[in-house]
Amino acid sequence: MWYTTENIYNSVPIFAQNMLVAWHGWRIYRERFGPQYEVLARFLEESERWDPKRLRGYQSDRLRDLIGHAYETVPYYRDVMDARRLKPSDIRGIEDLPKLPLLRKDDIRGAGDRLLSSTVTPRRLRVAWTSATTETPLPVRWDNSVSLMNHVSYMRIRRWAGVPFGRPYATLQGTPVVCVDQTKPPFWRHNPRWNQLLLSTLHMSDDNLPHYVEKMREFGVEDLEAYASCAYILARFLESRGEHLPLTCVLTTGEPLLPPEREIIEERFQTKVFDTYGQAERVIVSSECEEHRGHHLYSEYGATEIVDDDGNVLPSGQPGLMAGTSLHNFAMPLIRYVCGDVAIRSDEMCPCGRSLPMLGNLTSRAGDIVVTPSGDMVPPKMITWIVKSLEGVSDWQVIQERPDELRVLIVRERPVEESELEDARWYVGHRLGPEVRVSIERVPQIERTSRGKSRHVISRVPLKWGVPNRSSTDGAAE
Repeated sequence: MWYTTENIYNSVPIFAQNMLVAWHGWRIYRERFGPQYEVLARFLEESERWDPKRLRGYQSDRLRDLIGHAYETVPYYRDVMDARRLKPSDIRGIEDLPKLPLLRKDDIRGAGDRLLSSTVTPRRLRVAWTSATTETPLPVRWDNSVSLMNHVSYMRIRRWAGVPFGRPYATLQGTPVVCVDQTKPPFWRHNPRWNQLLLSTLHMSDDNLPHYVEKMREFGVEDLEAYASCAYILARFLESRGEHLPLTCVLTTGEPLLPPEREIIEERFQTKVFDTYGQAERVIVSSECEEHRGHHLYSEYGATEIVDDDGNVLPSGQPGLMAGTSLHNFAMPLIRYVCGDVAIRSDEMCPCGRSLPMLGNLTSRAGDIVVTPSGDMVPPKMITWIVKSLEGVSDWQVIQERPDELRVLIVRERPVEESELEDARWYVGHRLGPEVRVSIERVPQIERTSRGKSRHVISRVPLKWGVPNRSSTDGAAE
C-alpha cells in the first residue's frame, strides 16, 4: 500500500523519528549540494540579469533540444506532431508552441507510459504527483537533473529573500512528520543539518499553538516557510493573544496568498512576506523579489504562456491559464501543460533590475481550511491526498459541513470498492483523527465556479477566534 513507509515511520518512538529526519536531511544535503549545484547556482545568479533577448534565446535553445528529443523518443509527442504534420524544426522558439495542443491531466492519464522517453528506465526516476488545485492528482516522473534545477531554484528564492543556508528556520508544509493521534508536544521534529524545525500542519489547534510559538522562540527561528493558510493560522493565533513573533522573513507557498492574509502575517511576524509559486510537476516556478511588485517567472526553469481554453496566447494584462513547458524534464516531457491555475502576464519591468518576466497576482485558489473535532486547522493541500489512492477518478471534491464528517464526491465509471473506502478511512483517521467519518459518493459531475474551476476542498466549519473560513471571504469562490 502507498502508505507503508509512513506506517513504519509512525510506528517508531519520537527519538527514532528525529533520527530518521536527521538522516534524511544529511542524505538530501549530500545529494543536492556539490560541484554541479555551484555551477548552476552561479548561472542563475548571472542569467536573472541578462538582456531579455539573451534570456529568450536560452529558452529557445533548450526548447529546440526538448522538442527534438520528445519527437524522437516519446511516443505520445511523435503521434501528436505527426497528426499535425509537424517536425521538430517547426518549433524554433516559444512563439511556435501554440502549434502544439495544450497538455491536460486527462491527456496524461490517457497517455500513461507513452509520455515517457524510451531512453529512460522508469524505476530509476523520481515520482511525484500533479498539483491538486483543480484536477485529480496523477504521477509525474523526472530524473536527477530536474531535482537539481528545482533545488537551485529553491535556493534562489531564499537568496532573494535574504535567507542564507544554515540560519535557523521553521517549516509548516509538506509531508506530515508527527502522527495525527499524538496529543502532547512535541508537534515538531528537528533536521540538524539544515538547522530546520519541521512543524506539524495537522495539530494546529487553539490548545496546541502555544507550544508551537514557544518552541519557535526556544529554537531561535529567524525565518518561516509555510503554506499560506498555515502562516495565516499562526498569525491569527498571535493576534488573538496580542503577541508578535518577530522574524527576518516569511516565505509562503502552496496556496494563493490573499491580501488580508498577507497583511496580518506581516504585522504579527513584523517582517515582509515573500510569496512563491511552484508546481509539483516541476514545470513552472515564480517568486517575489525584494520589491514585492509581483512574481518573477523563472525563465531558465520553464517556458510559461498565459492562454485561453483553446491554447491561444493572451495579451499581457488579461487573466488566463498558465501553460508551462519544462526545459529540463527530458524523461517525461510536459509541453504546454496546464493544471488549471490562473495568472496575469505583466509587461512591467521590476525596479530590482532583474530581466525575468513578471506575473501579476496569481488568482488561483487552493480551497478551504479544514477544522477537525479537536479544533486542529488543516490546510487544504493536506486533504487532497485522500483521493490519491482512488484510480480512474476524473474529478472530485471534499466537502466538510461538520468537524467530524467529510464527504468525498468522485466522478468515475466504476463503483467504490470497500477496500478503497478502507484506505480513505485509514488516511482520514491518521491525518484528522479516528472520530472523523468519511464517505465516498459517486456523482455524475462536480459543480464548478462561474469561471469553470473546481473547488476541490470546501469547508463550512468556522475557524477559531471568530475568523471566517476563506470560502466566505470576498471573491474566494472564484
